Amino acid sequence: MPHDKLKISEPVPARSSASHDRAMAELAEFKVAQTMDSLPLFKPVVTPIVLAGGQSKRMGRDKALLELDGIPLLTRTCNLALTVSNVVYVVSSRDYVGVIPEGCDRIDDRVLNGPLYAFAEALNQIGDKLQTNWILLLSCDLPYLDSDTINQWILQLDQVPDDAIAYLAKNSQGFSEVLCGFYRIECKSSALIEYVNQGGRSFQQWLRSQSVEELVWDDRRIFFNCNTPEDWQRLRDRSTD
Repeated sequence: MPHDKLKISEPVPARSSASHDRAMAELAEFKVAQTMDSLPLFKPVVTPIVLAGGQSKRMGRDKALLELDGIPLLTRTCNLALTVSNVVYVVSSRDYVGVIPEGCDRIDDRVLNGPLYAFAEALNQIGDKLQTNWILLLSCDLPYLDSDTINQWILQLDQVPDDAIAYLAKNSQGFSEVLCGFYRIECKSSALIEYVNQGGRSFQQWLRSQSVEELVWDDRRIFFNCNTPEDWQRLRDRSTD
């Protein structure tokens, strides 16, 4: 469509330089406001929780700080989480100043009783703040995970049966990939808290009493994590191929 021509019936007096600058600044502010008003609100479907509270005993050093292409694994995982939500929680026993990106809130893991306890403690602290039906739980060391994969998984959540408390892939031994998958917010009021309060620390054992929908995914590399120096060396060898 042709643009309407601006019709001027009388000469317009020239503006002073200062007046012109003010007018242009006001116009720019107006355009920014219009643009912001027209943008859709970012309403995340999931709330990511990244677990980085382990002691890395098998690795022999803090695996969250291992750098791949110059970026610590923890920073990389947090940045991935920030692509799907503007609210990300990191459960850790260390401050990780300069490693945890801006936009992530840290939850102090002072007890160090394993990942299930850390997950339950996070839910206990932030459960009332959560605005999504699903939690994306991630370990800090998932070097092959990418945002495209996460978004494809998120699109599948609508098909998960209502009675399933979690949506998780299984490994070749039939165990759930508990630190790279989805949990319903109902976990905070389910048998999880009771199980943990009774001394339970096993994700796999707790899930045996729950309904879990299987996330089917062919690329098994996505779930690879770095637990030992051999894992880390294997990853570095692959990254240089």
